[in-house]
Amino acid sequence: METQKKRLEALKKEEEAAYQTHLSTICNTHWDKALKETQSNHTMVVHNNKKSITPSLYNPHNYRLYLNFTKEKYKPKEGMVGVWLGKLKNYGKEFTVLGEGVRITVKKTQVEVINKLSEQQWFVINRGKAKVETSNLLSKIDQKCIKSLKKFIKTYGGRCDFVILKREGRPYLNLFTKCDNKVKNEPFIDTLPSEMTFETDEVKKVYHHKGEVEFKTPIGAAHHLDNSALREFSPEIVNELKIFNFKIDKVNESMAYVAENYKSHVGMVEEGFKLFKKMNKRMEQKKLKEFF
Repeated sequence: METQKKRLEALKKEEEAAYQTHLSTICNTHWDKALKETQSNHTMVVHNNKKSITPSLYNPHNYRLYLNFTKEKYKPKEGMVGVWLGKLKNYGKEFTVLGEGVRITVKKTQVEVINKLSEQQWFVINRGKAKVETSNLLSKIDQKCIKSLKKFIKTYGGRCDFVILKREGRPYLNLFTKCDNKVKNEPFIDTLPSEMTFETDEVKKVYHHKGEVEFKTPIGAAHHLDNSALREFSPEIVNELKIFNFKIDKVNESMAYVAENYKSHVGMVEEGFKLFKKMNKRMEQKKLKEFF
């Protein structure tokens, strides 16, 4: 009797193992097929260079920094001092110098540093990564400006903690600094007539320059370039979403088939187990009248 019970348990395990093998075959076949189709379809991802984004040009004209400044051992002097050309203004309350690629103005408790080294230089910006690339560019200008400020302090005195005072807006703090952020070589801006002029709270076109506008903040320029790239790729994005949804539908169909077969196989295993249990009980009967 014990031997028969073990045989029934072994048979049950074999049935379960066979079911698991069959289920795995169904799942793996459809899943592998879906993965292979996705990998071979290079249009599934926009970044596979199916369509390139033309870069735009950006110029942070008069990009400026503000830092705390203490007039400790500070001795301003008008005229030329080394490479610096200084001038007192506002009745001697402010001191401005030009040199080392910057214009520095010492105010009451702060110092203003305006970048002049690259004020006429246009920088290439990938519109698809506008915020990151613009922020990285301005970080490099920050470093140049601080380097020049240190040389200024070495010449005229004063003390600074070199912590740049920025506007609110993490994580791209330097995208909120004041300057005239010129942008050109952008599809929409290129369509603006040269004779058109306008000014809003965010952007302006005050000169009769073809395809060139000025944003009030770097973040405004970066937002526009990001949105420009998005508009250019919108048809491709819609197409990719359609393809992705089609793949998901195929996977759902496969999973529905698996679920349906799972239920039928579970039913078969349960019925088989009931049958074995019934047979086992019959074999254990001791009296004829117990037979059922």
